[in-house]
Amino acid sequence: MADFVDGFVYECDVPKDGMLTIEGVKVDGFERTANGFRARLPHNCELITEETVAKLVKRYLELTGISAARAACREKHLEKLRSARDAWNNWRREEPTVQPMLANVAAKDEFPHVCLDGYNFSYANLTEAKLSGVSLKGANFHQAILAKTDLSGAHLEGANFCRTDLYMTNFTGAHLEDANLQGVQLTKTIFSGANVDRCNIYGMSAWDLQLNGASQQNLIIRYLPVGEKEERTERVDGLDLAAFMYLTVSNENIARIIDAASRKWVLILGRFTQGREVLNAIACCVREADLIPVIFDFDRPRYRDLIETVLLLAGMSAFVVVDLSDPKSTPLELHAIATNYGIPIFPIVKEGSDGFSLFAPLRRFRWVFERMYYKDVDDLKNLLRVQVIGRAKGEIDRLADLKRAVEEPRPARERGQ
Repeated sequence: MADFVDGFVYECDVPKDGMLTIEGVKVDGFERTANGFRARLPHNCELITEETVAKLVKRYLELTGISAARAACREKHLEKLRSARDAWNNWRREEPTVQPMLANVAAKDEFPHVCLDGYNFSYANLTEAKLSGVSLKGANFHQAILAKTDLSGAHLEGANFCRTDLYMTNFTGAHLEDANLQGVQLTKTIFSGANVDRCNIYGMSAWDLQLNGASQQNLIIRYLPVGEKEERTERVDGLDLAAFMYLTVSNENIARIIDAASRKWVLILGRFTQGREVLNAIACCVREADLIPVIFDFDRPRYRDLIETVLLLAGMSAFVVVDLSDPKSTPLELHAIATNYGIPIFPIVKEGSDGFSLFAPLRRFRWVFERMYYKDVDDLKNLLRVQVIGRAKGEIDRLADLKRAVEEPRPARERGQ
């Protein structure tokens, strides 16, 4: 994962191959030492050592002169920025190949004012810039780098972020109404309490966003389908849901979505108040098998009740693991799944618990396995690895073959015609 020092981005992968890169350039001689980390300077091959990677990167940048060179370039570009909007924008038009260096700047310290409405920051490097509360209405950030930039409380209405790098950018409480977010890279981006209503979002990439308290109404996906001449428009209410909802626009993708989930999801049911340790242990074993655990511990959807939600998740899952120790609503959920879906169901029970008395009738369904008992969490993990995970994968294929055989029409002679 990327990290930052004074507006520089670096990536370090110590466990894998000991590689360190700064702004994408590999640092020679990087390795872990008994007391920290070290690297080799390129101009004299001297080895330098620091206790942390961040301190090593900072010293490396200072000793190689990279920090000083960037500081000089930044001051040169700040001088142009301090002139006026028209002068700055004219310079950007006259020198389109120049990439303004504004990394790590602090608006309140270095700008003569905090109103930068309509400024052209296309292709600018604003990594770790401090722009909290700045007015940037209608500003152009086309293909700019705003990684870890602080834009909390900023006014960005109508701003253009087309193909902008917004990795870990902080938009807490910011106003982005009607902004252009087409093709942006959103990773660990913070939108808590922000307003992104009516933003254009086609082509956006969104991963691990923080969206608590964000207003995300009427997000616009405007696209031109392959082979067609007229644009179409879809509207969604969630940055993190946009790509998924767009994928379902084409009916041919729906089967692929169901198949993808049916190969990876594992629904885990049980008591959440008393059995959380058990549920977490099951989830851990599921991840070890390169599967995705789905635990129903989230807020109930607005338009589905408890059983409908459980059935929906079960219908998209590869198999179900259900803990019947001290059950409450679990028996009802289990009965609903077993009678509606032909997917492998593995009931587990802690020794000393009887589960529930009406389990036996469910065994008439070939996909419901016999109860398996465990002593403690360690015993449960071993049980899952040995008797459930591998067994489930084989059972999934067997049931899929049976379903296909039932659905495929038989030749006329086999139907007695």
